[in-house]
Amino acid sequence: MIPGLNTNVNHAGSEYHVQTEDLGQENPYVLTLVFREGAIIAREKVNYGEILGDRASEAQVKRFMDQQHQRVIQTIQSLPSQQAAAPPRAKESPSRTKPAPPKSSPPSVDESLEQLIMEYLRSRQADKPR
Repeated sequence: MIPGLNTNVNHAGSEYHVQTEDLGQENPYVLTLVFREGAIIAREKVNYGEILGDRASEAQVKRFMDQQHQRVIQTIQSLPSQQAAAPPRAKESPSRTKPAPPKSSPPSVDESLEQLIMEYLRSRQADKPR
């Protein structure tokens, strides 16, 4: 069994916990969850069986996990901290996402950062063949 990865990331005054795990040979996915204040705010689930093949070694899966974990951390760290004025536009089709209710004031930096993280992870999922 491959141990999971856990990293705390501080960005724009908030702490995020990034957790990555292998779901096992019977369910060959690497799952990365991003938490803020105990709530899951983003996730990335990638089928490594399709990428590495059915007979991927433990070392290959571990390397895949490390890469996915680091990619999500780097995404969090690279997001601008002053996104409150311009929330990101969704790239998914309207049928797959609900529009956010209008707000009377701009979103907080935390809300905007969460939206950017979620948008990045959604775009990564949209780019993968199904």
